Amino acid sequence: MTIVDPQVSAEIFRLIAELADDWEYDGVITLDTLFLSDLGLESLDLVVLGTAIQHRYGKLPFSEFLAEIGQRPVDRRDLTVGELASYVSQQLAASPGGQSR
Repeated sequence: MTIVDPQVSAEIFRLIAELADDWEYDGVITLDTLFLSDLGLESLDLVVLGTAIQHRYGKLPFSEFLAEIGQRPVDRRDLTVGELASYVSQQLAASPGGQSR
Protein backbone atom coordinates (compact mmCIF):
# COMPACT_ATOMS: atom_id res chain seq x y z
CA MET A 1 0.00 0.00 0.00
CA THR A 2 1.30 3.44 -0.92
CA ILE A 3 1.32 5.87 1.98
CA VAL A 4 1.55 9.56 1.26
CA ASP A 5 1.84 12.12 4.04
CA PRO A 6 -0.64 14.90 3.15
CA GLN A 7 1.86 17.55 4.26
CA VAL A 8 4.54 16.07 2.02
CA SER A 9 2.23 15.88 -1.00
CA ALA A 10 1.10 19.48 -0.40
CA GLU A 11 4.73 20.60 -0.24
CA ILE A 12 5.61 18.72 -3.43
CA PHE A 13 2.64 20.29 -5.22
CA ARG A 14 3.85 23.70 -3.98
CA LEU A 15 7.37 23.06 -5.28
CA ILE A 16 6.01 21.86 -8.61
CA ALA A 17 3.86 25.01 -8.87
CA GLU A 18 6.95 27.17 -8.22
CA LEU A 19 8.92 25.39 -10.92
CA ALA A 20 6.03 25.05 -13.40
CA ASP A 21 6.66 28.51 -14.85
CA ASP A 22 9.69 27.02 -16.58
CA TRP A 23 7.66 24.12 -18.00
CA GLU A 24 5.18 24.17 -20.86
CA TYR A 25 2.29 22.47 -19.05
CA ASP A 26 -0.97 24.15 -18.20
CA GLY A 27 -3.09 21.17 -17.12
CA VAL A 28 -4.14 20.10 -13.65
CA ILE A 29 -1.43 18.28 -11.74
CA THR A 30 -2.58 15.36 -9.56
CA LEU A 31 -0.88 12.47 -7.77
CA ASP A 32 -1.33 10.46 -11.00
CA THR A 33 0.43 13.02 -13.21
CA LEU A 34 3.53 11.61 -14.90
CA PHE A 35 6.63 13.79 -14.85
CA LEU A 36 7.96 12.78 -18.27
CA SER A 37 4.89 11.89 -20.32
CA ASP A 38 2.42 14.43 -18.94
CA LEU A 39 4.59 17.32 -17.81
CA GLY A 40 7.24 16.81 -20.49
CA LEU A 41 10.09 17.21 -18.02
CA GLU A 42 13.66 16.42 -18.90
CA SER A 43 16.30 15.02 -16.60
CA LEU A 44 17.56 18.49 -15.66
CA ASP A 45 14.05 19.47 -14.55
CA LEU A 46 13.92 16.42 -12.29
CA VAL A 47 17.31 17.32 -10.82
CA VAL A 48 16.05 20.85 -10.05
CA LEU A 49 12.91 19.43 -8.41
CA GLY A 50 14.96 16.89 -6.46
CA THR A 51 17.27 19.66 -5.26
CA ALA A 52 14.28 21.74 -4.12
CA ILE A 53 12.89 18.74 -2.23
CA GLN A 54 16.24 18.15 -0.55
CA HIS A 55 16.48 21.81 0.46
CA ARG A 56 13.11 21.39 2.15
CA TYR A 57 13.60 17.96 3.76
CA GLY A 58 17.33 17.35 3.85
CA LYS A 59 19.42 14.83 1.98
CA LEU A 60 17.44 11.88 0.65
CA PRO A 61 18.86 8.86 -1.24
CA PHE A 62 17.44 9.93 -4.63
CA SER A 63 20.15 8.09 -6.56
CA GLU A 64 18.92 4.76 -5.15
CA PHE A 65 15.31 5.70 -5.90
CA LEU A 66 16.12 6.67 -9.48
CA ALA A 67 18.19 3.50 -9.93
CA GLU A 68 15.12 1.47 -8.94
CA ILE A 69 13.05 3.35 -11.51
CA GLY A 70 15.77 2.71 -14.08
CA GLN A 71 15.34 -1.03 -13.52
CA ARG A 72 11.71 -0.89 -14.61
CA PRO A 73 10.76 -1.94 -18.13
CA VAL A 74 11.30 0.99 -20.50
CA ASP A 75 7.58 1.64 -20.90
CA ARG A 76 7.20 2.01 -17.09
CA ARG A 77 10.17 4.24 -16.27
CA ASP A 78 8.07 7.36 -15.89
CA LEU A 79 7.37 8.62 -12.38
CA THR A 80 4.10 9.94 -10.98
CA VAL A 81 3.80 12.80 -8.54
CA GLY A 82 2.24 10.29 -6.14
CA GLU A 83 5.22 7.93 -6.37
CA LEU A 84 7.57 10.79 -5.56
CA ALA A 85 5.40 11.96 -2.66
CA SER A 86 5.20 8.39 -1.37
CA TYR A 87 8.98 7.96 -1.59
CA VAL A 88 9.64 11.20 0.30
CA SER A 89 6.97 10.30 2.89
CA GLN A 90 8.52 6.87 3.45
CA GLN A 91 12.04 8.31 3.76
CA LEU A 92 10.90 10.88 6.31
CA ALA A 93 8.96 8.27 8.30
CA ALA A 94 12.07 6.05 8.40
CA SER A 95 14.35 8.87 9.51
CA PRO A 96 15.22 9.40 13.17
CA GLY A 97 12.19 10.88 14.85
CA GLY A 98 9.96 9.62 12.01
CA GLN A 99 8.46 12.94 11.13
CA SER A 100 8.65 15.68 8.54
CA ARG A 101 11.69 17.87 8.84
